[in-house]
Amino acid sequence: MISGRVFDQIIAAATALDVQANATKAKILFGWIIERHPPEHPGKYIARFATTHPTIYVMAADTLAELQAMLPPGLARSPRLPVDPLEVVEIWFSK
Repeated sequence: MISGRVFDQIIAAATALDVQANATKAKILFGWIIERHPPEHPGKYIARFATTHPTIYVMAADTLAELQAMLPPGLARSPRLPVDPLEVVEIWFSK
């Protein structure tokens, strides 16, 4: 951590499946926040794992379709809401 900031941990789809499975077992509500070109990952789409708050776990891809294909099963898509930050494209919640 530098200057109070936590760095992201980029994970593979298999690890994302494990992270999601652990949250499901613990009965924790979770989602994946899809962002387009966030400042900390320029030129990339990222999926950030979130429970009550965003976490450090992210998957990264060059395109939205590539990133959506990496998401674990068992999710429902929610479009971006007007109150979401500009880089948010969509959110995938646990069903």
